[in-house]
Formats: sequence, structure tokens, C-alpha cells
Amino acid sequence: MAINGGFPIGYQPAQLYYPYAQPVQPQPQQAGMTPPTVHADIVQVDGEQAAMAYPVAAGASQMMISKDETMIFVKTATATGQSSVDVFVKRPPAPPKPEVDMSLYITRDELEKRLADLMNGGGES
Repeated sequence: MAINGGFPIGYQPAQLYYPYAQPVQPQPQQAGMTPPTVHADIVQVDGEQAAMAYPVAAGASQMMISKDETMIFVKTATATGQSSVDVFVKRPPAPPKPEVDMSLYITRDELEKRLADLMNGGGES
């Protein structure tokens, strides 16, 4: 009588059995940490007063920028409902560093020539 899928009653199919421990393959380590991706919605506001009045959910932060793009605001509300606004003012970029006047310096060849002239009793006056 074939009841158990063609096997006799009470027959247990063979379990996969590994008599020896399988070696564990080490996972390759990443070269460095990947910085997290931050997604921020930036809301445009009329100014600092509008940023302070902007509603922010408890425990959340909201970034805002003034319409004239001179200031960025980050309003953070704590779980207790208190809020604070950080204001960042846009400033012009720093001026470039001045070029180095290379005429103030001498080359190694010029130095060696002058030293040789001095050692030979010559020299410039």
C-alpha cells in the first residue's frame, strides 16, 4: 500500500547530513564606511521671523532658506515642544591667496655660483 508518497508508513526521508564542519567563508570587508545619505526638504520662507513661526513636529527638524537666499535656518523641535532655530548667514567666498613673488628667491644654481665666487675670493659689491 503506497500512502506516504510511495514510501511505507513510518518512513522518514533522509536528512542532509554533513559529517564534517563546513568552512566558513569570511565576508569581504568594505574599504571604508559609506556616509549615510541625508534627504532634506528645504522650505523657502520670507525671513527669520517666518522661520521661527514655521511649525515643526516634536522631535523633528526642518531646513529653510530665505527667499533672497542670504540665510539658511534649521528649526528643531524637542519632544517636549520646545524649539530652537539655528541661523546660517551666507557670506562671500574668501579672496584667493596672493601669488608668491618668485623674484624674491634665488635658484640652487644661482646660490652655488655665488658661493663659488665667494670661495674664490671674488664677490659682488
